[in-house]
Amino acid sequence: MRFLVYLFLLSGCGYRWHPDFPTVSKPTITIPYVAGDGDGTLTSEIIRAVTSSGMAEVRHGQGDYRMQIAIVDSQSQTVGYRRDRQKVTGEIKKNIVSSEGRNTLTIEAALYEGSSDRIAYGPYRITAEADYDYIDGDSLQDLTFVTASGVPTTVLAFSLGQLESVEAAREAANHPLNEKLSQKIVDVIFSEW
Repeated sequence: MRFLVYLFLLSGCGYRWHPDFPTVSKPTITIPYVAGDGDGTLTSEIIRAVTSSGMAEVRHGQGDYRMQIAIVDSQSQTVGYRRDRQKVTGEIKKNIVSSEGRNTLTIEAALYEGSSDRIAYGPYRITAEADYDYIDGDSLQDLTFVTASGVPTTVLAFSLGQLESVEAAREAANHPLNEKLSQKIVDVIFSEW
């Protein structure tokens, strides 16, 4: 009975034995630069995710496995709109302006055995998304407000939420996008480990 309880506890916390690698020795993985990762932030995030998973040790040189990753698609699209609050000759315009976007990144990943061309796991096509809000800075009413003393003041100086231009908001969304994608890569590849 006691043995069954221990077995249940070990299986409940996700612990698995791997026949090729005993529990005292983790496999090593080499993660070369991700093809298409212009600034290296995705590569760094993948290395961080693999290291923090505890499933493998990342090496800069020769490892038991080599993780090859390439970006195959990257998109930004508008997903939300709002009414334009700009007044023209005393009336509010009935136009809508974009205010929300989504970055989508798709990669293809495969795990190779050492430095050979023999695939151990994969290839996998993995996609992640990150949404962001931004402000369309063409309206004076969107960028300023009038204080109680009647002085016009710039809204951006007070950092009320994510009031950034579309370019800055899109760039800021790349960090959580890289985190999500890296975690998905770790989850998919190590689920077959």
